[in-house]
Amino acid sequence: MVVTQFLTADSGGSGSASWAHLSWSGVDEMEAVIRSLAMPLQLLQLDGGHLGGGVVAIRIGPLRLLRFRMDRCIHSWGPKPLGELTISLDLEPSRVRPPMRTHGSCLPESCLFGVDSGREVHLTLPKEVVLGLVVIPHDTLVNWADQLGCGGFDLQQACRRNVLPVDPLRCEGLRAYLRQIFALVASDPGRLEQLSSQRLILEDLLPLLLEALIHGADQAGRLLRPPARIEIVKAAQQWLHDHPQQPITLTDLCQQAHASRRSLIQGFHDHLGMGPMAYVKLQRLHSVRRLLLRADSDQVRIGSIAAEWGFLNAGHFARDYRLLFGELPRDTLSHRITPG
Repeated sequence: MVVTQFLTADSGGSGSASWAHLSWSGVDEMEAVIRSLAMPLQLLQLDGGHLGGGVVAIRIGPLRLLRFRMDRCIHSWGPKPLGELTISLDLEPSRVRPPMRTHGSCLPESCLFGVDSGREVHLTLPKEVVLGLVVIPHDTLVNWADQLGCGGFDLQQACRRNVLPVDPLRCEGLRAYLRQIFALVASDPGRLEQLSSQRLILEDLLPLLLEALIHGADQAGRLLRPPARIEIVKAAQQWLHDHPQQPITLTDLCQQAHASRRSLIQGFHDHLGMGPMAYVKLQRLHSVRRLLLRADSDQVRIGSIAAEWGFLNAGHFARDYRLLFGELPRDTLSHRITPG
């Protein structure tokens, strides 16, 4: 994990502000960065090659703005921050790349998603995506809505659904202003120290955000229900997470997920772009990597660790590992993380 720049300004109360640019090299570092931002998510890299990217994190009082860039396809799952509303949107939509998926549904270009605080994260991001997040405490958002004259704003009503479709003009207005904030901080970080700049950002951003939430809540009924097979995929994922090293066949996994072979295979292909056994292999390659990053090269044998996770052919294991992570297992072991 690399912090390329960091600024903190504290003028007391809502005048506190900070920003940082954190970058990563590998899925393990990306997961550590996200957890440092109070987002306890688990990540799985779905396509092969070296994973790079980073996040710009801005805090203005209780408001947090995050911009993620990544150059590989990532699947993430886990709980959302307690007591906070997390609003996500595609900052740089592109029709030439696959759509983002949440809970099995393809996300429309103009929408806010992740807004149901009681629902866990289940998100698949294509490579080269730029994801924007606005994180704000529930009470703060309600208070600010009252101050802005939106006394009728009903947070529970607005957040009953996880995905809110927003008309393209409203969505682009919010998207463009967020891009403007990130560009300003990158070009002139000292501006964030000024109370006048902090106040201007909040006064301009919050109306756009509230308008999009209110409009999206009114339109949410137009979205189709998620396909039924996503629940089958989630059940299989949960079983694999709870039994990471237990040998499993496709037939066994179908029994655990209470699904037919056809439904399980089609569900994984629809929502994760691969079959269930390819997903099992991918998950276990990630588990081996986590162990290698924390192992002492003088105390362990790569072949033994791989065999514990079901990889009995050392040559095939090394090939598959390099195709996924862009390096050989011995390279990962030589760059192990020292506990601190």
